Amino acid sequence: MAVVIRLRRMGAKKDPKFRIVVAESKSPRDGRFVEEIGSYNAQPAEIELRVNTERAQHWLAVGAQLSDQVRSLFKKAGVPLPILLTKPKKKKAAAAAAPEGGTAKAAKKTAKKGPSKRTQAKKARAAAKKAAPKKPARKTAKKAARK
Repeated sequence: MAVVIRLRRMGAKKDPKFRIVVAESKSPRDGRFVEEIGSYNAQPAEIELRVNTERAQHWLAVGAQLSDQVRSLFKKAGVPLPILLTKPKKKKAAAAAAPEGGTAKAAKKTAKKGPSKRTQAKKARAAAKKAAPKKPARKTAKKAARK
């Protein structure tokens, strides 16, 4: 089961306060959790943010995923995030369109790659359809009864 670090809503109606918890991904937002590692209150003039960085580092090392809001809170709190989470994702289309900007190795990989299995299957179906003999038009039951 995947473990997620996310916010758990607490407080009264129209006065939200959040706790930063480690929970299983399938559990409800305000339901069961494994451990509480901090709190967050955005209502006062100065944002109150408390994070146990030691426990946060432990859970990140174990492989817990961060929700988007918790990721931004951890950045504000100064919790060092793993390198995999901070690197921007590269788009394949951008690398293929501008091979001179990328490495030669990346350009070689994209050039070597052929059509996908889905494309090949689609072409095979189209070719089989063209090669199949045409069926004569079927006569309806009423037309056959008249003759």
